[in-house]
Amino acid sequence: MRRLYYASGSFLTSDVIAKAVLDYADALARTNGSDVVAFPTVLDDGLVGSASVLIGPASQIASAVEPSELEEPIDSALVTELVRKTQLVGVPRPVVQPDGTEFALDDEFE
Repeated sequence: MRRLYYASGSFLTSDVIAKAVLDYADALARTNGSDVVAFPTVLDDGLVGSASVLIGPASQIASAVEPSELEEPIDSALVTELVRKTQLVGVPRPVVQPDGTEFALDDEFE
């Protein structure tokens, strides 16, 4: 398992979830983006809990291996979604001109 350190606290979660969160945070930081990410955690008593963190360019987030006998939380759908979002960050998207400006097509130029 890995312990994610964020702001003044930390969260114990699975290796794969920690990696997905860190990869997404890195991608968002590179593009000045931000997002709130919720993920399962392991509480001190061994029960599964949940944490939500805001990640973005100013986030200071780190992780470290933490040996544990407890079962790692699994959320394959979350990991898949974070990987998808990480891949989409920085992908160019069409921009609509707010004033309705239309651009000429190549064949309209002489």
